[in-house]
Amino acid sequence: MSSPTRSIEDAADHIIDTMKHFLQVDTVFVMTNDGTSSRIIRAFNHQEEHIQNSPLHKWIESFCSLVLNQTAPILNIPNTLNDPRTASLPFAKQLGAHSFVGIPVNAADQQSSGAICILHSVPLHLDDRQLGFLTSLAAFLGYILELENASVTDSLTGLYNRRYLSHLCRSSSDKQYSVMFIDIDDFKEVNDSYGHDFGDLLLLQIAARLKHGVRKTDILVRYGGDEFVICFHHLMDSHDIDFVAGKIKDSIKEPFSINGKTIRISASIGISSTYGTGSSLKELISDADQAMYGIKQNEKNL
Repeated sequence: MSSPTRSIEDAADHIIDTMKHFLQVDTVFVMTNDGTSSRIIRAFNHQEEHIQNSPLHKWIESFCSLVLNQTAPILNIPNTLNDPRTASLPFAKQLGAHSFVGIPVNAADQQSSGAICILHSVPLHLDDRQLGFLTSLAAFLGYILELENASVTDSLTGLYNRRYLSHLCRSSSDKQYSVMFIDIDDFKEVNDSYGHDFGDLLLLQIAARLKHGVRKTDILVRYGGDEFVICFHHLMDSHDIDFVAGKIKDSIKEPFSINGKTIRISASIGISSTYGTGSSLKELISDADQAMYGIKQNEKNL
């Protein structure tokens, strides 16, 4: 008996293995997209060589991105040199004439998408049975994406949770970040005065304002309770970070209207950055947490 599917990577392995036996094609690959970036999670050619880190990897990524930008159930390009969607790509001539088939993968929660793609050196003629098979594989991958999204998403706000942040800490050793650690001041008093249901509605509105205040490429996490973490990639200048923090603080200070009641709150924000340091993302989060705690203590002593 085969091992159970435990992750999106495992699912992609199953899909690749199945397609290699079902279709005689040069290359098959699986890509996912989380709304901000795409990544090839598995890719093999007909000689069973892993091409995850080969130059072909970047070519594949560009082809797969075409699938995400169209609404048809299947993208079929018989000749990549003759089709305007691919002929203009900078590497198309270097790769030479190929046929390309891409099947979009959509999770019902719309948080992630992806594609199952085929690249072949001669024209592909897939019959209805083969196309139906590929569509079924795409539906299977979409289901796995939904399960994976649920495991890394906060059930109340829809933001990423600490499990996702832990994954990011393990996989981002070569990236530079700036981090904000946000704590809502006196949130316990809100729950005590108005009840936890009211507090949950307030957290939803806070999350919405935080989303509005950051870029799509920024990573917004509900760290726990009334604490949030934002990881900014390519935002290293201290003036820029302080400016964003100021905008977020001002946004949270604006009155909230919940169930006919108007409430005003504030937040304490700690900041840390890899700029000029060798700190890991995990260390940055801890540093931002400590900075936030220091700010909160200073405000209490005023």
